[in-house]
Amino acid sequence: MIHLSYEQEITLIKRLVMAQGVSEEDAASLAAVVTHSDFTGTYSHGLSRLCIYLRQYMAGALAAQPDFRCVKDSDASLAFDCGGGSGIVAVNKVYDAVLERARRFGVAAGVGRNSANIGCGGYYGHRMARDNVIGIVVSNTYPCMAPYGGADRLIGTNPIILGCPTTNPDRPIVIDVSTSGVAIGKVQAYRRENKEMPAGWANDYDGNPTTDPHVAYCVRPMGDHKGYGLAVFVDMFGGVLSDALTSPEIPFVEDMRPEETGFAVILLDIAHFIDVDRFKEHATLYASLIKNSRTAAGVKEIFMPGEIEARLIEKRKVTGLDFSDALEAELTELGRKCGALGAEGVLADLLA
Repeated sequence: MIHLSYEQEITLIKRLVMAQGVSEEDAASLAAVVTHSDFTGTYSHGLSRLCIYLRQYMAGALAAQPDFRCVKDSDASLAFDCGGGSGIVAVNKVYDAVLERARRFGVAAGVGRNSANIGCGGYYGHRMARDNVIGIVVSNTYPCMAPYGGADRLIGTNPIILGCPTTNPDRPIVIDVSTSGVAIGKVQAYRRENKEMPAGWANDYDGNPTTDPHVAYCVRPMGDHKGYGLAVFVDMFGGVLSDALTSPEIPFVEDMRPEETGFAVILLDIAHFIDVDRFKEHATLYASLIKNSRTAAGVKEIFMPGEIEARLIEKRKVTGLDFSDALEAELTELGRKCGALGAEGVLADLLA
């Protein structure tokens, strides 16, 4: 088992990724999102997912130095080709460009194609709050979910992320949900640890519910037909609008080929609509009305979207975080293969 502080995890990730030829700036962007994932409890997109990113870099499925470029500029709307690089890095770059236009026009949108997995969506919700905007990010993913009533893997987990500020900068209102009941990364994590999954997460090849991660064929839609419908529209925004692949066309991550996914970023600059402080005060009042309302029997507290994750990261930035022996062993092996570590090296060597 390895114990890491917030800063140590960022350092570890940067050094592992930079060993693939990724620039320090891009590595820092990736490290910030992956670390945010672990420290907010979204383990499916933390160091567990980094193992996949490292394999993709080594196989050439992710470009270490992508040709990221704007392919269409229509003032408040932008389109980018992300060059087959990290989706995390790409979303942050598109976000930066869209934010600048939102400051000018009040509302702006950007899409990206030729991208890849965007990591922990909650991070982008926190960015929105820090930047005094309210917005949405969506991205399609490789198919790991069947349409409602179907058995074939045709739709991605296709996440939807929204965020906005309150008067407390550390407690924004943020929601990051996959349109499946759970992220496929959680199934992969249970498979790695050889643990039984909770009921309702996944189906087997024939569409029957299963708790065995080794026979899980696809995850189930969130809210059945509702999550299915939302996933379809994420493909419309993230895939069709950006001229990327749609989920049925995206190769499985195990294939180690470029994902060519797409995403969309839409931001509204609050100051163009209402005084920012007034917005934050009203948003905070709204949250307090909900939090101070009557709880159901047996419930101690009502949480706002993103509040549990915000509390976790506050606590864990103080205490640090333990990672399993299995994950430490996998990262060590990958670190040796990619040249970040010597033949007998250990992860602690990268923290010096």
